[in-house]
Amino acid sequence: MFNTDKCCDGEAVSLIASDIQINNLVTRNGFSFGKLLLSSLLLFFLISSLDVKAQSEQRRVAAVLTVVNTLLLEETNIDLEINEFDDTSREVSQSFTTGFRSPNRDVEYCFQLDANKAVTTSNLTLRINGVIQRGQNQPVLGENCYSIPLSQLQSENRIEISVKGGLVVTLNALGLESSNPTRLSLPVLTRSSWDQRAVRKVLKIFAFGGHATDAQIKTWADMRPNSAIAEMLNFNQHNLKLSPILRNEKYTEPATNHGTLTEFYDYIGSESSNIPIRPDQRQYLGIDGYRFASTFGRMIAMRGLNPFRQRIGFWETNYHLATNRNAGVSRRQMVAYYDAIMQAHEQRVPYHEVMGVAAKSAAVAMQYGHRRNQWVERWVDVDGDRIRKYILEGNHDFAREIHQLFFGIFGGDDPTHEDVTIDNTGKMLTDMRVPYIQDFGFDTKVTFETDDHHRDEFGPLRILGHNITGVDAAAKIDNLMPISISHPESLKNLPVYIINTLADDSLTEAKREQLRTAWARLGTNKDFLTFIRAYAVSEMFHGDDHSKFLTSYERAYYIANKFNIDNIEAFLSGDNSDGRAGRDTDDVMAGDNASEVFEPLHNVFGNQNSLEASDSAVSFEKNYNRAATQYHWQFESNLSAGCDGCDLGQSWIKDWTKVIPVYRGGYSADYVAKWLWIHVVGNLDNYTALERSQLLSILGAKRLPREDGTEPSWQVNNRFPYFDLNYLLCLRDDRLEDGVSQNSLSDLMAYDSWDDYCRRSSGEYSQTEQDAFNLTFTGDELTNSNQDPYPYLRGLVSELAAVDIGLTDTDPIEKRRANERIHTALAFIFATPFVFAEGQ
Repeated sequence: MFNTDKCCDGEAVSLIASDIQINNLVTRNGFSFGKLLLSSLLLFFLISSLDVKAQSEQRRVAAVLTVVNTLLLEETNIDLEINEFDDTSREVSQSFTTGFRSPNRDVEYCFQLDANKAVTTSNLTLRINGVIQRGQNQPVLGENCYSIPLSQLQSENRIEISVKGGLVVTLNALGLESSNPTRLSLPVLTRSSWDQRAVRKVLKIFAFGGHATDAQIKTWADMRPNSAIAEMLNFNQHNLKLSPILRNEKYTEPATNHGTLTEFYDYIGSESSNIPIRPDQRQYLGIDGYRFASTFGRMIAMRGLNPFRQRIGFWETNYHLATNRNAGVSRRQMVAYYDAIMQAHEQRVPYHEVMGVAAKSAAVAMQYGHRRNQWVERWVDVDGDRIRKYILEGNHDFAREIHQLFFGIFGGDDPTHEDVTIDNTGKMLTDMRVPYIQDFGFDTKVTFETDDHHRDEFGPLRILGHNITGVDAAAKIDNLMPISISHPESLKNLPVYIINTLADDSLTEAKREQLRTAWARLGTNKDFLTFIRAYAVSEMFHGDDHSKFLTSYERAYYIANKFNIDNIEAFLSGDNSDGRAGRDTDDVMAGDNASEVFEPLHNVFGNQNSLEASDSAVSFEKNYNRAATQYHWQFESNLSAGCDGCDLGQSWIKDWTKVIPVYRGGYSADYVAKWLWIHVVGNLDNYTALERSQLLSILGAKRLPREDGTEPSWQVNNRFPYFDLNYLLCLRDDRLEDGVSQNSLSDLMAYDSWDDYCRRSSGEYSQTEQDAFNLTFTGDELTNSNQDPYPYLRGLVSELAAVDIGLTDTDPIEKRRANERIHTALAFIFATPFVFAEGQ
C-alpha cells in the first residue's frame, strides 16, 4: 500500500493500491500474473531508485501514477478461453496481444479489423506464437480468421498484432473456437467458412429469400454462425432484420401488426385499411374471397413480417400436417389451423405438442371425418346372438395418419399395429365434434365431449405399447404425443422427413443417421427450431454434395421476393390493376400444373414435391416463356411504369436504388449485373463470361437520342429499349455491310444506328442479320478466341461494363429506362436453370 498525506499544492490526496484493487485492475484488463509481477517490480524500482532527499510527496505520487496509468492504458491484452467471444471494441496504435491456453484441439481465432487507412505488410504485422503471418495470412480489413492446428499450439499461446506508421486499427468481435465445432452432434461451419454465400443459401431455402439488405447479410456473415442463425430464423411474427421496411416506405403497418394469417386476411380485406387496393376489390382477397390463396403469397412478400415463419407454416399445412380445402376444410378452419400451429411454434413448445395442436384441430377433424366418430352402445350380432355392445362408429383414417404422416410410424415391426394400435387410436378419436353455426358454417374449433367418447371406464387403450388414458380425446391426444415422438420408428423417420421435404434432396444413409443422432440429442422435449438452426449452419447443408430442387411454390415465392422492392408491390402483385407493381405468383402455380396453396396436389400426402417439380418439362417451359419468349407478357406486365391505378390515384415508379447500394459513386453495368446475379442466384458459381456478357448488354446498351437531343414521342414511351449481345453484333454487321467501320458502343447506340440498322426489310431479316442473331458461342470463345467477332465482342463487353446504367439520372425517362433494363436483366436470370435448384 502506498500513501501520501499531501501533494499538489497542499491538497490532501490519498492513493491506495491494495492487492485487491490491483487484482481487480488486472482482471479487467486481462493481464496474466507475470504481467502483474513485472508491473509491481517496475513500481518498486521506480520508487526505490529516487534520491531519498528528492522523494517529495509529489515525486512519489507521480511515480505511482505513471505505473497505474500504464496499467490502465494498456487495453491491448486479453486472455481468451475456448468458445469465448469478446465483442469489445479496442483501438490499437502500437500492439495488441491475445493469450490463451492450449485446449488440446485445433482452434480458430477470429477478429474484425477496421483502420484509419490502408493496411499493408509494412504497417501491420501479426504473429502467432512468434511466427509472422504473410501472404494470404496477412490481416485485411474486415473479418480475419486463423486456423491453428494442435501441432502448432503451445501450452501458453500468444497472438500479437503490431502496428506502426501512423496506422490505428480497431479490433472487435474477438473469438476463439474449435476448428471442428458441432451442434447437436452435427458438424457445423466455423466462423471462417460462414460467409455471405452461406447466409444467402439459408435465406433462399428457409425464408423464400427474405428481404435482408446487403449490409445485414454482411453483418450476419461476420457473426458467429450460431449467433447469426438465431437472428435469421425465429418464429416471431415480425423480423425486421430478415424483412426490413425500406426508406420512404408508405405501408409500414405490417412491421408491427397483422402478423398472424387471420390478422393479415382481416387487414387486407378491410375497407378501412391503409393499403393500395381499391376498397371494393378487397373483399376478394379477404378470408372469404375467391383470391384466398393469392393473399398468402402477398403475406410472404410483405416487408415487416417474417418470411421464415411463413416458410414453416406453408410446409406444416401443405406437406407435413397437410389438410385440404377441397376435402371439406373451410377457409376459416384452414386459417385457424395455420395460426394455431404457428402460435405453438412461436411459443417454442416441444414439437410433439405442436403436433398435438394440429391433431386436435377442426381442420383435421373435417379432413379425416373423425368429427363423426363416436363410441356408442348398439345391437350387434355375435355368434348368432344379438346383444347390446359398445362399438366404434366412424373411420380409422386419422387413426392411421396420426401415426404415419405426423410421426412416420408405420408399425412394420409390430404385428399388432393394425389390430391394436390403429383400432384403439380410432376409439381415442371419438366425440370430437365440430359444431355447425348458423350463417357461419362449421366452427373453427373442436368441442371435446365425453358422452360418446371411449372413457377410461371402458378399459385402457393400448396404443404403441402404452396405456393411453384421459377424460376426453384432447387429454388422450396430449398423453399420446410424447410417446409417439419417442417411438423408434419416429426417431428414425421424422427427422429425415423434416429435412428431406424442407431442404435436402441429397440425403444419403450416412446423412440420415447424422440427422437421427441430432434429433435424438434434443431429448424427450424436442425443440423444432433448435433442430432447424443446427442443420442450417451444418456442413451437411452447406457441403458440395448438397442439392435442393425448388417446388413451383418455393420458386414463385422466392422470385417474387427477389423482384419486389416495397410493400406496394407485395399488395398489388398479380392484380394487373392498370399498374405493373409486384411479381405475380398465382400464374406460376397455374402454369406449372401445380395446385393452389392449401389445396395439396396429393391431398394429405402433401403438395407438389421438389422432385416432381424438377422432373416437369411443363415447369421449365412455362418458366422460360414467362421471361424470354413472345409469351412473356406475365413478366412484362410487371415491369415498372408510372400509372394512375398503382396507388389509389398516385403515380408510382419502381426504383431499384432502394435496394441496390451505390458503388463507387454510381451504378456501373458491371457492378449491377453481378449484384443482380448474386441477388437472385445467391452465388457466382455459374456466373461465367457468357452470363456476364449478356447481362452487360441488357444493362449497358443505352439508346442515345437524335443529334438534336430529342426523340419521337413513340420512342419516349417505348418501354422495352434493350439489346442483347447478338442484337449489338447485328447492328455492327449491318453497319460494316453498309461500309461503316466505326462501331464502338456509342456508335451503335447513336440514333441513326439503333433505329435504322438491324431491322426487318420487306418483312424479314437479311442473311447478315440472321447470321448475327443465330451466332452461338461459349464463354471460353468469348474470352479466348481471336476469330472474328470475338475480339470485337470482348472490346464491346469492356465498354458495356463501364457504363453507368442511369439509375440516378436526372432525366425521368432515362431513370425509368434504367429500371426497365434491370427488369429485363432479371427476366434473363429468371429464365436460367439456376432458379430451379440450389446446390449441385
